Amino acid sequence: MVMGDSQGVNKKINGVFLLTENTGDISGYYKWEEVLDKRDYKAIIKPERSVLQKYPDYFKNLAGKGYEIAIGYGKAPFWDMPYEEQYNIIKEYKSHAEDILGRPIKIFSSKYFAYDENTLKAADELGISYILGRGTGIGAVIYSPEEYKAKIVLVSNLVFEDMGSGSLCDISLYQRGSTAGDFRKVLDDSFIENPDDLILVSHVYIGGTRVGWWDAYESAINSDKVNWRSFDQWIDKTKKTVLPYSEIPYNTEVKYVEPRPSVPLGEIELIPELRKSNK
Repeated sequence: MVMGDSQGVNKKINGVFLLTENTGDISGYYKWEEVLDKRDYKAIIKPERSVLQKYPDYFKNLAGKGYEIAIGYGKAPFWDMPYEEQYNIIKEYKSHAEDILGRPIKIFSSKYFAYDENTLKAADELGISYILGRGTGIGAVIYSPEEYKAKIVLVSNLVFEDMGSGSLCDISLYQRGSTAGDFRKVLDDSFIENPDDLILVSHVYIGGTRVGWWDAYESAINSDKVNWRSFDQWIDKTKKTVLPYSEIPYNTEVKYVEPRPSVPLGEIELIPELRKSNK
């Protein structure tokens, strides 16, 4: 059973940005925030716990402006992790974030967007509404398991032949040796596919700081093929497919874990704003 609006091929893509950071340097968020604020676009913001803890006021300010703060556990994937371990991690991360932000957390993910049935059980117990999962195609999909209240949001995914699949994002291409120009073409091709719904991810230490990579994202922001929305707006417009948990597509493929960039990040030019601040 499918709930929600259906979209015809002539309609714009229903899109949302997911901006993540795990290096401890939040300068990659600054350009994103500046440009999105000018357009009144609101992204999902997913800092690692240590980053949120280091810059609490910054993320509290973003939340106050309408950005959706998500929590992510980047130490290990949740596939086949015991229930009690998952429950304790989600509980701790959720409590920590809510104490800082003063508002409820709705979205959780683990490494590789991994989840299993234990994740959904823990999410229901702890009041997490959405679990991010590894997608199976360029279109983002929301599944509503019949047995649980929490919904699974499958993030837009790319397939790289012998290098496996990865999210639609900068780091997926950068770590596989692709250039910013390659990434821009991937984005253009993805928009031409015209999926109903799309989640475009950026690891902001790349996409928010480096010439070429930021240019690709700025082109996406300005695209006339996508309606960029806040998370709540995006959810409202996205179809929800209700199925038994056992029938929901499940992607555990992780073929490519050793980064092999063609150019070290430090050799890629910083965007002008960051060049000035580094002088």
